[in-house]
Amino acid sequence: MSISNETLKAMIRDYNGLELSDDELELVRPELDYYLDELKKLDALDLSDAFSSRLLRFPE
Repeated sequence: MSISNETLKAMIRDYNGLELSDDELELVRPELDYYLDELKKLDALDLSDAFSSRLLRFPE
């Protein structure tokens, strides 16, 4: 999954970030692509047998 430069600029602008040129965006694109690939791996994990820690209640 790749994000266009226009989308990236809009995301950065919406979060009060810096104005980046297309050349600057290309410098960070490899890192962004790496993070997106890692998110895909997490999304593909089968967690159907994992116990949720949110169900645990500890006495105060």
